[in-house]
Amino acid sequence: MQVIKKINNNAAICLDTANNELVAIGTGIGFPPVPYELENLELIQSTYYGVNPMYLDLLNQIPNEIFQVSGKVVEIFKNKINSSVSSNLVFTLADHINFAIERHKKNVQFENSLQYEIQHLYEDVYEIGLMAVQLIQTNLSIRLPKIEASNIALHLINAESVAQIATKTSHLDDTLEDVVEIIGKHFQMYIDKSTVNYSRFVSHFQYLMKRQQKGKLMNSENSKLYLSVIEEYPDTFNCVNKIKDYLIKEMDFELNDEESLYLILHVNRLCVREDCYRKGITPSQ
Repeated sequence: MQVIKKINNNAAICLDTANNELVAIGTGIGFPPVPYELENLELIQSTYYGVNPMYLDLLNQIPNEIFQVSGKVVEIFKNKINSSVSSNLVFTLADHINFAIERHKKNVQFENSLQYEIQHLYEDVYEIGLMAVQLIQTNLSIRLPKIEASNIALHLINAESVAQIATKTSHLDDTLEDVVEIIGKHFQMYIDKSTVNYSRFVSHFQYLMKRQQKGKLMNSENSKLYLSVIEEYPDTFNCVNKIKDYLIKEMDFELNDEESLYLILHVNRLCVREDCYRKGITPSQ
């Protein structure tokens, strides 16, 4: 296997014997000067073909251990459901798990209004979500609440459908464009739509729209947390209020406090990372 481009010390873009490009993860494979021939293939922990380049920087943002857990979960999903999925799922699920861990450490929890449907209509996928929570506890020594099993299951269920929604629904495209413009103007910043940060925000916004279309919004007892987040991120709160005004006017869609909290966190996450990239600073996470 030929290593042709370093991503970090433990990840690289490689060519297999048939000259097909792939992403390989393995201890120290990105350390030697590239290009070079990797003879000891036992160093390789996992390989992924056809990964969208926008997801590669997640390898520099998310611990390798989380990618390993994500890879195991996706493999279980593929085998149990007998489904062929894109290699991108390993990357998006790793990002999902990483964010769940970040929220857990900050004691931020969301109720999943689709939990009952997931448990009873997608029993096999929900079981995988439970396995994922157990793998996270075993491999990362982090005990996530049981609700995260439903959240992970929902991510797997939507893995192939989320991107299709945006391409098929021009109205959603227009709404997303307007919301991103609101964010950009509010923070006076350019949001690069080719980055994983933008792709991550799009996915979360699409989930929000899907719940709205089904009339199933988030609902839990996070009022104290909502007030705390407003106090911590007042500028982001003002931005989200502009988005809320737009959604009411254009879609007759009013966000409740729980959905507003969810959106504040994701807008803040997008803008902090975009601001870092704009200034040439590499985010620590």
